[in-house]
Amino acid sequence: MSEEMEPTPDMERAARLFENIENDLRSLRQLLVGTHTAHTGEPAYYSASQDEGQSIEGVFDGERMVDESGKSYQVSANYASKSKLVEGDPLKLYITADGKFFYKQLGPVARTSVAGVLQGEGSHYLVEAENGSSYNVLTASVTYYMSLYGLRVGDKVMITIPADRPASWAVIENIL
Repeated sequence: MSEEMEPTPDMERAARLFENIENDLRSLRQLLVGTHTAHTGEPAYYSASQDEGQSIEGVFDGERMVDESGKSYQVSANYASKSKLVEGDPLKLYITADGKFFYKQLGPVARTSVAGVLQGEGSHYLVEAENGSSYNVLTASVTYYMSLYGLRVGDKVMITIPADRPASWAVIENIL
């Protein structure tokens, strides 16, 4: 006679982690075959067959890509969070003839890490870092860590910032 076990918080967290891993593997598999149908059904990358569009290079400012003329282009918060884009990272935006946007990170800027405490002001979050500076963090990144790892305002986190320039945005790397 088997006795059913009550799920513990650790078991529930493990189940969520496995589900996220499975979703990530499914997305990776779709990327490898050239489609991303989980949310949009649109191609997940830029291909040579889309050359009738245009490309623009710029720099990530923490929320957007800004080109050399100062024009800004919205970068998906989910893309920026998952890619762990840091303020100053060079990007290339491909705009297809039918108006679809695809970003490619051209290379990371030099990075450094610093610990800090997550603060919240409404739906805006920032990290008060041990280096004495405050950095904005994307809400999408904070809510990801909140839902998956139980992050709360007041928790200590490790963030990544540009190593050789001042910044007002940071990326959450881990919960400490």
